[in-house]
Amino acid sequence: MTLETLSLSGVRNLHDTSVEFDPACNIISGRNASGKTSLLEAIHVLARVRSFRTARLDRVRSEGLSPLRVQGRVDDGGVRHWLGVGRDGGGTRVRIDGADARGFSELARLLPVQVMNTESHRLLQDGPSARRSYLDWTVFHVEQEYHRIWQRYDRGLRQRNAALRSSDLRSVRALEPQLVTAAQGVDVLRQASVVRLKPLIAAYLRRWLPDVSVDLSYRRGWRQQQSLAAALGEQRESEHSRGYTMVGPHRADVQIRVDGVEAQYRLSRGQQKLVAIALLLAQADLISAAHGPRPVLLVDDLPAELDALHRDLVMEGFLCAQGQLFLTTIEPAWLPVSSARRFHMEQGHLREVI
Repeated sequence: MTLETLSLSGVRNLHDTSVEFDPACNIISGRNASGKTSLLEAIHVLARVRSFRTARLDRVRSEGLSPLRVQGRVDDGGVRHWLGVGRDGGGTRVRIDGADARGFSELARLLPVQVMNTESHRLLQDGPSARRSYLDWTVFHVEQEYHRIWQRYDRGLRQRNAALRSSDLRSVRALEPQLVTAAQGVDVLRQASVVRLKPLIAAYLRRWLPDVSVDLSYRRGWRQQQSLAAALGEQRESEHSRGYTMVGPHRADVQIRVDGVEAQYRLSRGQQKLVAIALLLAQADLISAAHGPRPVLLVDDLPAELDALHRDLVMEGFLCAQGQLFLTTIEPAWLPVSSARRFHMEQGHLREVI
């Protein structure tokens, strides 16, 4: 999967522009605050209808809240699709091949993107929700039925929570069998993906951190030796007083440990970044191996935070991944790539470097 063209207007400090990209490697250089990250953000908006920098899409719109428009053409193995995302005072509109999209997940399948930036280490430091999102995004692209199963679980969970809040315990019990069935489907597919991710992650870390042993384990959101049906029954009284379901896949976590200790407490900041990059590259590898579209990698100034040795090793990993790559950098010399399309960003103006 590659992004061939991008047209944008009304995006932060960027001037309206249309650009063609290289199917392999694209390098965007420029000073801090020149607009490099905003360009990657625009690609992310096109792929997921949200930013990786803010929870509110309106904050991506340029000053004066002028209409935001991002359009692009993607190549899916020789089949081209035209994608578009617009945001103005009337709301958000998503278009695919000239028609309104039925849901945002359609974009995610046509243009999967993965962000690696100075905040990537938070995958280790933040709470379980960040790691659940990482795992769910993986399974979404690896297992075609996962989105449908998760939607069924999420719908049942919201219905059960509503019944708990209204003290309708009869409905709470009636909803549980269907919720348990959907939860089992979610759990099986998640666990299978963790098993497949582990050797891929280990392969990167053997080269980058040979003296560190990192272990990945999945905690499903209720006790290992207990069925979810039993756990729901056991927690029902507490859940009734709290008004929400306390056990289930929505409480799961992916634990990342070194010598039995959470990685964030055992590894340096630089080592945490390398582990996070390995997690994300392994995710892309697994999706590609499962015959899914290989994610487009959006790498925002990450090499600047690594020493020269690890910067070269990570760059080798990026280039060997064989997917489309977007790299931003302050200093082009940090990215000694032999073949790439190069751009320079200055005060929101993007120009190709010939």
